[in-house]
Amino acid sequence: AISSLIAVAIIFLGQAIVAYEIFTGKALPRRGLRRHWRNAIILALGYGGFVALSQVLQLRLSYSLLLATILMTLFYALLNWRSYAERERYIDHLRPFVASQRLYEHLLVPTAPHEIDIATPFRALCRDVLGTRVAYLAAVGSLAPLVGPPLSYPASQEPATLPWLSDLLPQFTSPQMRCVALEPAQNGGALWAIPLWSERGLIGVLLLGEKRDGGLYTQEEIEIAGASGERLIDTLASTQMAQRLMALQRKQLAASQVLDQQTRRVLHDDVLPCLHTAMISMNGASPESVALLTDAHRQISNLLHDMPTSTAPEVGRWGLVGALQQLLEHELGRAFDEVSWQAELRAEQAARTIPSLTAEVIFYAAREVIRNAARYGRGADSTRPLHLRVSVEWRDGLALLIEDDGVGMERVGPSRGGSGQGLALHSTMMAVIGGALLAESAPGRYTRVTLTLPQGAW
Repeated sequence: AISSLIAVAIIFLGQAIVAYEIFTGKALPRRGLRRHWRNAIILALGYGGFVALSQVLQLRLSYSLLLATILMTLFYALLNWRSYAERERYIDHLRPFVASQRLYEHLLVPTAPHEIDIATPFRALCRDVLGTRVAYLAAVGSLAPLVGPPLSYPASQEPATLPWLSDLLPQFTSPQMRCVALEPAQNGGALWAIPLWSERGLIGVLLLGEKRDGGLYTQEEIEIAGASGERLIDTLASTQMAQRLMALQRKQLAASQVLDQQTRRVLHDDVLPCLHTAMISMNGASPESVALLTDAHRQISNLLHDMPTSTAPEVGRWGLVGALQQLLEHELGRAFDEVSWQAELRAEQAARTIPSLTAEVIFYAAREVIRNAARYGRGADSTRPLHLRVSVEWRDGLALLIEDDGVGMERVGPSRGGSGQGLALHSTMMAVIGGALLAESAPGRYTRVTLTLPQGAW
């Protein structure tokens, strides 16, 4: 009886250690430890039963030793078989993550779908690997504009805007932090928040709800969820960036070909005959010759004027802040009724240390935003008052805030000439240099675009 009580106490204590990681300092149970504990119990029960049976039957010692050896061999074979089956099951569940996404075809074939299928591996992660009821995957930081809106599981779940993310992000202070417990009622049914990291810092958050079987997540499941979420965000962001750059390259090649053909046609059909006629008539009336030459000069001037020029800003001489001030004073400021400019001293000093190529990327992005505000801010009402506010701030890095009180982005559609490709391109270029372009808009009230460059990006 005493031996039975001791055995029961050991089993209960071991079960508590395995299920809740008491005395180990771990926050989450480990699946491997639980599996080995279960195997140890099976071995102990089998071996104990065999010893008791040999005592009852009074078997000879050699027979008992031989049967014990056979029992150990069978148990070892069973353990290896179960480990192999467990490994095959995990590989089958993770197969959607290692399958080819056909990224090469997406980049090279313009007619291929532009959206990468991230929903399938995300669904496989939530349903087959983790067995969760609810999950959300959201990108943050510089990758958020590339990844897009958060993913949700199940598919019938309304895609969440996750307004509580701003309260969660300050809690993720170190890559060693595995997860943070949440209140389900306040976080869309999510119990755990898993931070997703890269070399540039925090790139996303994976929120997990209750498991379908009501159990606890193991440490291995949390690690798999984190690694899979990081891979999904990185894959989608990298693909979107590559697609946008490839689209830009195709557009530039097409524009170059069209410009070359147009130049050849104008020079061959219009300019050269005009010059030829002028040369023939040089001996005639002088005013006509001058008029023909003037007309040829005008056509060549118009052709050169229509060519897309590369306006290299004086960022190297004026600096980023100075170049923006020059842009507003001499080029785009007249398009607004009032322009408000504010620059913090620390941000202005830090902007002078940014490399010229990085500063030009930020300048071009800011110029595109200001041009969009000037072109589309008034909407269909050309008499609508339009004010612009530009602010250069320091928020653990450079932050350039551009805000107008126009009609907003939602009211600017293809009919007004806005396709959104310009902002998408500059958002990609900002991500290339380690920054981000974030746009907010309220219809009829304002449009706010923030260009950020973390301190460690230069």
